[in-house]
Amino acid sequence: MEEEKNILKWLNGDMSDRELAAFKQTSAYKKYAQIAQYASDLKPNQLNTTQAYAAFKNKAEAKNTKPKVIKPNFNWISAAAAAVVAVLITTYFIFSNPATTTEAKLAQLTQTQLPDQSEVLLNSGSLLTYVKNDWDKNKREVKLKGEAYFKVTKGSNFIVETSAGKVQVLGTQFNVKERKDYFEVHCYEGRVRVDHGGKKLVLTPGERYRFINGTGKKMTGLPATQPSWTLDESSFDAIPLKYVLNELERKFDITITTQSIDLDQLFAGSFGNKNLDKALRAVTVPLGIEYDDTNPKNIRLYANNQ
Repeated sequence: MEEEKNILKWLNGDMSDRELAAFKQTSAYKKYAQIAQYASDLKPNQLNTTQAYAAFKNKAEAKNTKPKVIKPNFNWISAAAAAVVAVLITTYFIFSNPATTTEAKLAQLTQTQLPDQSEVLLNSGSLLTYVKNDWDKNKREVKLKGEAYFKVTKGSNFIVETSAGKVQVLGTQFNVKERKDYFEVHCYEGRVRVDHGGKKLVLTPGERYRFINGTGKKMTGLPATQPSWTLDESSFDAIPLKYVLNELERKFDITITTQSIDLDQLFAGSFGNKNLDKALRAVTVPLGIEYDDTNPKNIRLYANNQ
């Protein structure tokens, strides 16, 4: 306590000469005298009050102002990522499950063999597709647009899908024809099940199911052993003329226009698939129709009284 009082008196300058002389002999004086010397060497900076106030104000305003948070818009990134993923998935399935396509162009017939050694003959203007990687003993499936004659090896269900209906077989020979408003299945060997418009029926050799002009009908007693078009002849039994003319166009890669012709009248007969003039005569003469083939790629049909 005494030492603290002496230090305070010394700092305040209240000591007498005799007291100061005595205090200078103590260790406390030496220690605090050194501290006092360091303090005196520290010279305070000159303070510019105007600048200090301005700096203080700016700092306070910055502290009280909330920073503006800009949230990045990731919607375009999500959309882009989704598009990339979709492309990658699509690409994966395209290249990992490539579809095999066989086409018979106009005025042509095309034959192909399926992975199970089944044979298919495509009629003019027809298309057949299937996925080879999916083809095995438990799944044999093709898609047909047009007309084709099938010779199917025995095995698991063989399915032919068309826009009009579905055909299922185990091992047989049959013909499928799918055109606009026209669907026909003809069984030549084995058994064929036809699913069409919610209706299911089984065909045996010599039987045919035809759907035309909104009406389906099963026919029996057909003696043919294979479609006539596979032998370069197109045959028709009571078929509306418009379908016959469509077949002429496919077989010879031509366009047919008509003038004053009843396209719904029925035609029964056939024409060869090699000579256009003979084919036109085979169709027009029995019906009393004339034709103009000045342009061999665009045939005009008209009534013989014009």
